Order: sequence, then C-alpha cells, then structure tokens
Amino acid sequence: MTEQSWRASGVGLGLVFGAGIGIISSLLLGFELVYGIAVGAAFGYLIGLVMSLTGKT
Repeated sequence: MTEQSWRASGVGLGLVFGAGIGIISSLLLGFELVYGIAVGAAFGYLIGLVMSLTGKT
C-alpha cells in the first residue's frame, strides 16, 4: 500500500469510527443525533489525520 493511500484510509477510518461513536454517544447522553455525528466525525478526522501523519511507513 502506498503512503498516500494509507493516509487516506486512516483518515477515512477515523471519520467512520468517529461518526459511529458520535451516534452511540448521542443516543446514550440524549443530545441531538446530528450534533453527535458532526462532533464524532470531527474528532475521528483529527485522530485519523494525526495517526496517519505520525505513522511510520
């Protein structure tokens, strides 16, 4: 896998898992689902981006 596609998949996985965690947390904590998805995806994107930039190739 090339470096560029690995970074893209890391960010994509961060978005997917972040959105999933946002959905679950919004259902558990009782706030709007849209806000949970948006906040979860934002955190997942940042975590995926940091992991892909600092990861060894």
